[in-house]
Amino acid sequence: MAKQVQNFNAEIKQLLDIVIHSLYSHKEIFLRELISNASDAIDKLKFQSITHPALLPENWQPEIRLRPDSAARTLKIIDNGVGMSQEEVVEFIGTIARSGAKAFAQLNEEMKTKPELIGQFGVGFYSAFMVADKVTLHTQKAGTNEGVVWESTGDGTYSIDTVPRPEGTGTTITLHLKEFTTEDEVQDFTDPWILKSLIKKYSDFIAHPIKLQGEKEDETLNSQKAIWLKSPAEVTKEEYKEFYQHLSHDWNEPLKTIHYKAEGTMEFNALMYLPSKKPWNFNTQEAAYGLSLYIKRVFIMADCKELIPTYLRFVKGLVDSSDLSLNVSREILQQDRQVTQIRKNVTNKVLANLKELMTKERSTYEDFWNEFGATLKEGIPSDASNKEKIQELALFHSTYSDKMTTLDEYVTRMKEGQKEIFYITGDNLSQVSHSPYLEKLKEKNYEVLLLVDPVDEWVVDAITEFKEKKLRSIMKEGLDLDSESEKKQKEEELKQAEMTLRPVLDTMRKTLEQDVKDVVLSERLTNTPVCLVSASQDPSAHMQRLLSQMGREYRNPVKRIMEINPKHPVFEKMLKATPEQQTKWAEILFAQALLNEGSNIPDPVKFSQQIAELMVQAAEATKH
Repeated sequence: MAKQVQNFNAEIKQLLDIVIHSLYSHKEIFLRELISNASDAIDKLKFQSITHPALLPENWQPEIRLRPDSAARTLKIIDNGVGMSQEEVVEFIGTIARSGAKAFAQLNEEMKTKPELIGQFGVGFYSAFMVADKVTLHTQKAGTNEGVVWESTGDGTYSIDTVPRPEGTGTTITLHLKEFTTEDEVQDFTDPWILKSLIKKYSDFIAHPIKLQGEKEDETLNSQKAIWLKSPAEVTKEEYKEFYQHLSHDWNEPLKTIHYKAEGTMEFNALMYLPSKKPWNFNTQEAAYGLSLYIKRVFIMADCKELIPTYLRFVKGLVDSSDLSLNVSREILQQDRQVTQIRKNVTNKVLANLKELMTKERSTYEDFWNEFGATLKEGIPSDASNKEKIQELALFHSTYSDKMTTLDEYVTRMKEGQKEIFYITGDNLSQVSHSPYLEKLKEKNYEVLLLVDPVDEWVVDAITEFKEKKLRSIMKEGLDLDSESEKKQKEEELKQAEMTLRPVLDTMRKTLEQDVKDVVLSERLTNTPVCLVSASQDPSAHMQRLLSQMGREYRNPVKRIMEINPKHPVFEKMLKATPEQQTKWAEILFAQALLNEGSNIPDPVKFSQQIAELMVQAAEATKH
């Protein structure tokens, strides 16, 4: 094949422009990224060779080599990993619009101050252009005899050619280093001492030897120590932090480290971390999750979902088992009894550590909850075996104070005679905390949980009861807040009000018969004229909105009940209005009720016109 020159796609061009021209303060992180890629390539070859032994060259020993040349101002990073075919080089290095590249490019300003984040986006290779004005990649895929040379100066184009690689399988990246002035404060990346210190800083835990070429013999720079096999007492906080950053590409410190050895019917070592911040792509379809799986120190696979439930997908780390077979596949993992036991053990350990964190360091736990609480709550409806543990860990906003509360804390504060735990669901805290549904409860000093995570609708369906106290939505019919004596007194009042407002109720029922099940008098409102409530067995309006956003709308929309506040002056005015005015006001009140609960109104233009007409009428009335 003749040498070809091709253009980078738009996202890669933008990314390169950021990398090359931004004033990065940590240019040295390029080495961490390229070493990490080389390590991944070796891991892939080892894994593939389990089922295809012929892929490994004779007497193959995994290694990553650094070959600096101060005279030529070049640095080579060489690995004997899986290598790439020409198609893979084009896909991963040159032209395909990858979501990570696009997301990285969109965070231009943040990247100027935090270039170390580049590894999180799957585009760490391009960090080479921070320090090199030309990058040459020579690679050969395992099992083939064809080498590929890719080269670019980062100018928007790259060349690609087929050239045999003398070393065979693997990849060589040659960095033609830029000339930096002393004012740039950039280290000399051909200096052996600097390379040694950077490997110690960023890549000491890489499982394969990283060797620096010397005049007489190569020197291994990294300890290759599997810290997860050590006793926790032997590992320093700094070592845990460095390993976390190597594992996750997250430059923040982990919130908590969970390191233990399981013994008994099955044996494995686990090293896991609770992150302090959400990754940039958390909860996106592209986001990978799961623990890395090792078997007897041999890396098997990253992102092993079978080792941890979905609701703990924020946990980073690894499991190293001595019992599983090396010849393992994802299909086998899904059915393996030992993997199921490991998953159960790991889940219990994480939940126990979260409980300890909540008990001993509440403010730190609340920081964690603000990042990952909604994710953890997914376990309440999805994991029956751990439901009680997770609901004890759950924090909720409440009308009691600005501090979040547990269900247990809520129960201890319940008023004498209160039989239910009250809650309201909605789209955001501002909306639900000012909701008219709270009026009567605030007046009577009842605490209400404010649930604003989408998952909360499924959570309250799953919990239903806590410590023999039923959970009650204040947006559904049948809300009982009065004592027996208050009920008797109000019963007579409501009868009288219903007789008085009969014409208004009849008009509203007729006008809104296509929109609501019924129009009845309300005992829950004190200041607001109307509200909509769901029947006890019907989904809430919030649940219906969520399902609609998910493309799962009800074939026949569920109608709700309109409750009216008989003491509100608007109904006294309606009694004196014409039938035409009553009809118009009924439509306006229905639209207001929809807005109050956070729903869209069916005809905003008509509603605006009706409000404008009312304003004109009110203005004219003040003249007389």
